[in-house]
Amino acid sequence: MMAEPSDEAPGRLELLRVLVNTLDYPDGPDELATPDAASTWCRAQGLPAISNQRELDRLRGFREALRAAFFSNNGGGDPQAAWEGLRPFLRQAQFTLSLDLVRGVPALEPAGAGADRAIAIMLAIAYESVAEGTWSRMRACRKSSCRFAYYDRSKNGSRAWCSMAVCGNREKAHRRRTRDRAL
Repeated sequence: MMAEPSDEAPGRLELLRVLVNTLDYPDGPDELATPDAASTWCRAQGLPAISNQRELDRLRGFREALRAAFFSNNGGGDPQAAWEGLRPFLRQAQFTLSLDLVRGVPALEPAGAGADRAIAIMLAIAYESVAEGTWSRMRACRKSSCRFAYYDRSKNGSRAWCSMAVCGNREKAHRRRTRDRAL
């Protein structure tokens, strides 16, 4: 699925949305298919390169944990379980505190190298997003075969589908057919 400008998240949070969408879920093309491909993607995003298969597996695991968290933000799954899925990455992340001179506030400074540092950078972004109140609008499409990540910019924060024209209409038609068969 191609992102539209309205899908984009504000500021640095966009990086997390882009990471989740590196896989055309559930089994489509994967921009992180190999360590070399993942390194290219990471460098293009300003993240440290991935050096081996272990780091690649870790980055891909983090991507899927984020997808689950975004899905739980959309009313699917258990939010507590989604945060638990992020716990292994939180445990291994290393940070120091620095002073954000522009805003005059303390900030998390990711440490480490390779995938560990890339994940720490993205966890710091998630932390900032929770603090700013934007995290709950990071969503993954409710359609089980899609799970495309988007930022919900709707006025009341109730967007459920990546696209009403595609996944939304298909799911509504499926429910209608199921309901009609039951009658």
